[in-house]
Amino acid sequence: MDRSAEAVLSEPLDATANIPLRVAVYSRIMNAIRAGHFPVSSLLPSETDLGSAMKVSRTVVREALMLLEEDGYVRSRRGIGRFVATRLPRVGLERIRPMEEILAEAGSAIQVSRTQHVLHPSSSVFTAEPLGIREEEPSWFFESVLTRDGSPIALVQEHVASKGGLIDRDPEAARAIVDDVGREATLLANLISAIGPAFGPGETDIAAGTPGVARGELLELDAQDPVLILTQTVEHSGQVVYLAKTLVNTGVVQIGIIQGT
Repeated sequence: MDRSAEAVLSEPLDATANIPLRVAVYSRIMNAIRAGHFPVSSLLPSETDLGSAMKVSRTVVREALMLLEEDGYVRSRRGIGRFVATRLPRVGLERIRPMEEILAEAGSAIQVSRTQHVLHPSSSVFTAEPLGIREEEPSWFFESVLTRDGSPIALVQEHVASKGGLIDRDPEAARAIVDDVGREATLLANLISAIGPAFGPGETDIAAGTPGVARGELLELDAQDPVLILTQTVEHSGQVVYLAKTLVNTGVVQIGIIQGT
């Protein structure tokens, strides 16, 4: 194991009551693979060496490696060991990440353009109920168009409460919300940067739909064209603090979904 890989593995694991240790180990090894510390087709260190680097038992490492094998990151060769797969699975919605990162493809960056950043009454149950506020209470609304090579591929509409939640709990998060720092990124990207790994867990619902007139214009689609609608909520300290609806142009974008145990 080279020093860079060992350094990455030896960082403290993000394991809490909500994140089993095997899942934390899975994430650490998976991220090391994706970052190139363990190149494709290379032989992974032994279970003992991996456990020693991460200060966990060999049993936990074995469980994590089994999950990695199920998800296509690792391949076993009897009598030799485990190897990184020759082709890594495409990352999808298996963890909380900004939509511009989810939709990015190799060699083709995503640009984020903020179209709205306003404080307005939460006019529907869709917004108020998940965020734990009354319908007449104001909330922050962020709208961003995601483009690739100059063409719109997704519309992200994000909501956070204007009182309580992140506004009162975290000064850096409050600044990201009120001042709209980093307008070339979605709000979620700015919140993850401000709060760090304590931000989460999250949940995403997926449905098919149409954009309607106003949102269709932003996506350069007809009102009745098909889109994929992702509705995401994210928790912080046990409370839903972030709500987003993303419309994806399915004519130009595909999203991979990875499922594990």
